Amino acid sequence: MGMRKSITSIIMAIASSITVVTIPRAAQAQAEKGFICDLNSGVPTTTYRDGKGTSEPWIKWVSEHFSEAKWTPQARCETVSKRLEQYRQEGKLKYVTLGIENDQQIICVASRDNGPCEGIVYTLKPGQDGISALNNLFAWGSGQQNLESSYESSTIPYINVGDRLNNQSN
Repeated sequence: MGMRKSITSIIMAIASSITVVTIPRAAQAQAEKGFICDLNSGVPTTTYRDGKGTSEPWIKWVSEHFSEAKWTPQARCETVSKRLEQYRQEGKLKYVTLGIENDQQIICVASRDNGPCEGIVYTLKPGQDGISALNNLFAWGSGQQNLESSYESSTIPYINVGDRLNNQSN
């Protein structure tokens, strides 16, 4: 009985010394910063959350072109949102431009103006006008010619998305 009582006392002493660590609310909000696939509007949308509770739609996925190959708008939204978040965390998401991979035209990211593609965003449909697709890619600038692009210095536009991310993070 004496042994059991001392073990109980030791356990009580250990339990009373354990401190519960709570994460401050600001740290929780910060952890939610980044790109997600938002399905709330009914249209799969790659959305950027700035960590302060503000969300901005970046890409609306409406084309069913690849759906026969199980590449539905939702699947593309989820995949591209994960890619953009990975590129953002790696510091590669500064510019979005066009490139070629496996003889197919792609939209890709570059960490510097007029720099090489450093990560694929997605592959364009065969025969699709890449410059038009790039200029109409972002929901926040759809249809605007060469959004904050250095198009004059290159034959291919480089859309500056890094400044947009930085402006939202302030």
